[in-house]
Amino acid sequence: MLIITHGKSFTKTSLFTNVDSIVPAKPDLEDFWRVESIGILDKQNTSDDEMAMKMFLDYLQFENGRYQVTWPLTEDCPDLPVNRELAVGRLKSCVNKMKNKPDLLQKYVAVMKDQLSKGVIEKVVQSKTAGLVHNLPHHAVITPQKATTKIRVVYDASARTRKENKSLKECMYRGPVMLQDLCGMLLRFRIQHVAVVADIEKAFLQIGLQSNQREGTRFLWLRDFEKPIFDADNIQEYRFCRVPFGVISSPFLLGATVDYHLKSENDEIAEKLRNNIYVDNVISGAENTSEAIKLYTTSKSMFADASMNLRERITNSEVVNEFIPKEDRAFTYSVKVLGHCWNVKEDTINLLKPKVVLDQQELTKRSVLKCFASVFDPLGLLSPVLLQGKVLLQSLWQKNHDWDEEISTEDRMKMSDTVSDINKIDTFHTPRKVCELHGTVTYSLLCFCDASEKAYSTVIYLHTHQA
Repeated sequence: MLIITHGKSFTKTSLFTNVDSIVPAKPDLEDFWRVESIGILDKQNTSDDEMAMKMFLDYLQFENGRYQVTWPLTEDCPDLPVNRELAVGRLKSCVNKMKNKPDLLQKYVAVMKDQLSKGVIEKVVQSKTAGLVHNLPHHAVITPQKATTKIRVVYDASARTRKENKSLKECMYRGPVMLQDLCGMLLRFRIQHVAVVADIEKAFLQIGLQSNQREGTRFLWLRDFEKPIFDADNIQEYRFCRVPFGVISSPFLLGATVDYHLKSENDEIAEKLRNNIYVDNVISGAENTSEAIKLYTTSKSMFADASMNLRERITNSEVVNEFIPKEDRAFTYSVKVLGHCWNVKEDTINLLKPKVVLDQQELTKRSVLKCFASVFDPLGLLSPVLLQGKVLLQSLWQKNHDWDEEISTEDRMKMSDTVSDINKIDTFHTPRKVCELHGTVTYSLLCFCDASEKAYSTVIYLHTHQA
């Protein structure tokens, strides 16, 4: 019997309080609630999502080896302003910030040139055209820890010219969330003998925009960036030919396109890939090395059929790694997998240490919540550690503490002990594989539950038997 370590422990307050009534909606609390409530949230209104999906399927085209999509624009949206003045102002700000960072500016320029050469963007020849015309401000996001794309140009579809005007974001349906359940993906990842991780290269930019959809994604850049003169002669208008990252509908369009493509393959491996894709990350595996090699060759071909490149592959099998060409391989022994760290060489996983740093001079209910909400542990690998913090948060609630009121000395001591444990969570490594048996294996789940005055908990064991 091998433990699958899918333990969850909840405080009664966290499950029986309406999260919307706790505090004004904040991303960290919403994410915390989603993790805590796995599988028990009420179904949301899907009418807008259904409309977005219908528009996607009605207008989807496949031309020149690439899927071409349209924006899911709402019917009641007024004409968007061209907002050129706003775009010029943001362009000045963007360039001025990089004046003293020539390396960053050079990389920014390189991104623009690369996208132009690959047909991701194109120059606007006609300055005026009928229909929707809108400019997107942009800025750089730096991710030095990434092995590949260290600078990303992000476009701001939320920009408004005036408070009463709408942004491009507000004129689109978001579309349904095309994401698999994290717990399911992580559990399947832990069952495979040969785990395989990969990602789709610049995934958003592989989805084409139909020609009549491009005017809404104009943006400005300099013809000569070495002479930052922001006049008509030195400003060049571009527009996107592909789906840009940063627009509210982009994740849906990417997810729906990949899902549609894999469905159309009508293949067992394609179905397996469909269930194990999270945005642009593919987390899959196989029973043995021969199946893993077949998974590589077949998936590579499937994504190439849609002009997508599946790259940065890494597995725990040296045989499979040697088979994968160097240009498709990730040369590392430590990979982030759905918010966890996978040590490929040791084939273990561990949680990432949260980046929240608590000021011991100002401990409040808000900072306590922020600390525990920053720990991502959907499988409940370290529930006993986190439970102490949840019980503390429960007691602060019962004491009617305001969000920014300092907690008592006694509670500070409890918090200090818990934070000390949290700071060590990245040192706890657990085997990725939960089953060492090969061949025909039968599985059964054994579930145990218990409750106390302050919390209740569940742990599930995976029982395996060689047939």
